[in-house]
Amino acid sequence: MKHNESHVTSVERSRRLWFADSGRHADFNSLYTSGKYPPAGGKKVIKANSWDIKDAFVVCNELGLVKAIQETKKAKYGQGQGPVWLSNVQCSGGESSLLSCPHSGWGNVGSCTHGNDAGVKCLQKGLPRLIEVGCYKDSKTNRALRTLYAFLRKEIDWYNIRNMVTKCAEKAWQRGFRYFGIQFYGECWSDEEAETRYDMHGEVGQLQSTQNCIEGVGMHWANFVYKFAPWSDLGCWKDNTRDRAMEKLLVNLRSQIDWFNIGKTVDLCYQAAKKDGKKYFAVQFYGECWVDKDDTTYTKHGSSTSCWSGVGKQRTNYVYSVLW
Repeated sequence: MKHNESHVTSVERSRRLWFADSGRHADFNSLYTSGKYPPAGGKKVIKANSWDIKDAFVVCNELGLVKAIQETKKAKYGQGQGPVWLSNVQCSGGESSLLSCPHSGWGNVGSCTHGNDAGVKCLQKGLPRLIEVGCYKDSKTNRALRTLYAFLRKEIDWYNIRNMVTKCAEKAWQRGFRYFGIQFYGECWSDEEAETRYDMHGEVGQLQSTQNCIEGVGMHWANFVYKFAPWSDLGCWKDNTRDRAMEKLLVNLRSQIDWFNIGKTVDLCYQAAKKDGKKYFAVQFYGECWVDKDDTTYTKHGSSTSCWSGVGKQRTNYVYSVLW
């Protein structure tokens, strides 16, 4: 597979909002260990009471990544430990640091618990976005994915297991794989025929999933499978019903929305756009698939923050370009 080097692509980076002093959560060490902030030692957690995409924009910008694509709540990436320091963060999206945003006061967090820890997904230059395919069974005698391209069990961060997804993704992309699976917490598997082999032993049932996959990685004899998105992220943009930014409404997918996996809607829109021969597509109002032949008009009404998890809300387009 040839890598497309002519555009900015992205990967979903799962960042736990832990202000870490211990070195075990290095993502934020360079930002919040200067001594100006709370006492050294322990982990400082942000609560998600009023957490939204504008807060996530500030975090991703502060980390030097391209932009935020999703804010998460209720400890999606696992619960933090130690004191809680920030709550009711209300950024406008343009601040240079979370500490510049209005909040309830350092350490003034009321009865917040770690069950509502905040998180973000940021886009990073270099890789396409990742799509979760699911948790699938494997067999010791007949591997579904036959190439162990990276053994990273010594690099597992048990406080942030999802960090392994990024590590396996980077190495899979370097090897030219479009699909890969993570097994036994830190084994990265793939195959030249991964697209047709990954599900050969069947999908793990929902009732069994917690015994086979956890936090986006497979456990014993199970692969949590991902694929690289065949599109490039172009961001969130305003629309106007009197002067549309995209050429036409190709298909309405609102009746097929899976609110637990909105990425399926993006994938369906991509497939429809590719079949129609369009280079650019957008999801508006959570399930309307709009397309255009070129990139001259989608920015005409300006950028927006009114998107959610890679889809636009009302009168807002989340725009993509087809890669392959």
